[in-house]
Amino acid sequence: MKIMSLAGGLPHYYNLVLNKLQCDYGVEVCVVVPTEKGATLGAGVYTSDKGIEFKVFRREEYTTYYGKKFFRGLKELILAEKPDVLMVNWPYQASFVFYPGWYRFLRQHKVALISKEIPFQVPHYENAISYYLQGGGMTENNQAHQSNPSLLARLKFLIVRETRKRFSNLVDAHINYLDEAIALHGSYGVPAEKVFITANSPDTDALLATANELKDTQPNPFRLLHIGRLVKWKQVDLLIEAAIALRTKFPETELSIVGDGPELEALKAQAAGHDFIQFHGGIYDPKELGKITCESGIYVLAGMGGLSINEAMCFSKPVVCSVADGTEKRLVREGYNGHYFESGSLSSLQSVIEKLFTKPENIALMGQRSREIIEKEINIHSVLSNYMEAFKWAVDSR
Repeated sequence: MKIMSLAGGLPHYYNLVLNKLQCDYGVEVCVVVPTEKGATLGAGVYTSDKGIEFKVFRREEYTTYYGKKFFRGLKELILAEKPDVLMVNWPYQASFVFYPGWYRFLRQHKVALISKEIPFQVPHYENAISYYLQGGGMTENNQAHQSNPSLLARLKFLIVRETRKRFSNLVDAHINYLDEAIALHGSYGVPAEKVFITANSPDTDALLATANELKDTQPNPFRLLHIGRLVKWKQVDLLIEAAIALRTKFPETELSIVGDGPELEALKAQAAGHDFIQFHGGIYDPKELGKITCESGIYVLAGMGGLSINEAMCFSKPVVCSVADGTEKRLVREGYNGHYFESGSLSSLQSVIEKLFTKPENIALMGQRSREIIEKEINIHSVLSNYMEAFKWAVDSR
């Protein structure tokens, strides 16, 4: 089976997943990415060609007549590569509605179409217009989209809603990792059997192997850890405030911040004078990052994110989080391997961390449970097995 995926870039963590899909599951993978930096990639996303074992094709990304991005020369590439499945995400999905000939082309050449996305900010069909009119969803700057109640805006959002409905019913299968996706797509008329819930995972085999190499590293249970891009919706500023407040009651409190991004200088200014807060910058070497993780006691995701939860759990860390991209719902079990706090609330975040600090023996116990969840339930193999189910369904349904 051959899969072609359209992507805005090559994030290093997803490259490992695609490598695993090709090497361990017998799927030939090829990825189409923009010749330049993709317009759809978030700020500070680290991309790399290093270690890639699948084909990569670079094509010009252009702005279509309806305002979204797509690739030039894609039909010729499909004719040359002859994939069984074309896997797309937003905004490339829209082209299959606004260029109807595309769908006929795929059918003519027996290419199944799969949608893969993270629909955590997608409204149900019946609520879509009001959701968009009220500025629904958050940007990376942690701001709501601008609300616009005008008649023109209402027409625009009607088109957005109907475009999603049309595309959702064109595709042969949907790959999502939110359990709510079945009901969400169902509101657009998609049968439940076409929606495959895969959960979300990096290459846990590689992460667990690194964790085993570093198993003798002694953690400081009072050291908090953040790993991820430094953008506003990660709310690292909230975590810094909490760490400073906790330090007055728990003098052993430390905070390690790993990542780079547009908020770096502002966060450093916020933490100025507090030498127990350390900025490591962007680290992508697995062993170096693993060592920093092992030396920490608690992983804290103060705002938006996802895969960093899986990664911390591979290293036997309890997780503190609030509302993220949906990854947390399957992985973090309240009072078992972590705690939830009220989104955006400093007092709630402090209280939850203080609960762990007060009984540090629970930190190690919860961390062990985190690793067990990865090993026994949600890992790269369980996720890719679900991918394979979706691929086979789509190919059989062509």
